[in-house]
Amino acid sequence: MTLIPYLTSIAQHFTEAREKAVLPKNLVLYCGRHDFGTVITALTGNLKAVMKVMGHRDVKTAMRYQHPEVDIVRVALNPPQGSSASKTGA
Repeated sequence: MTLIPYLTSIAQHFTEAREKAVLPKNLVLYCGRHDFGTVITALTGNLKAVMKVMGHRDVKTAMRYQHPEVDIVRVALNPPQGSSASKTGA
């Protein structure tokens, strides 16, 4: 397997910085990639653009970056009293 030098270098720098900061070993470079995909999906809502930027061919892979905001889900499940959603049951 041929390694791409700049990727190896980035991974090494990340590992060194993580150790220096005394962060857990399960914090890996992939966490940053996933966070990037999640933020871009939340900001744009455009899965096709996320697929292109992240290099995914299958929409199911890009859908991993869709994380419903907990507050939005909480309000949807428990609408404030007197709101139209609480009256209609929606």
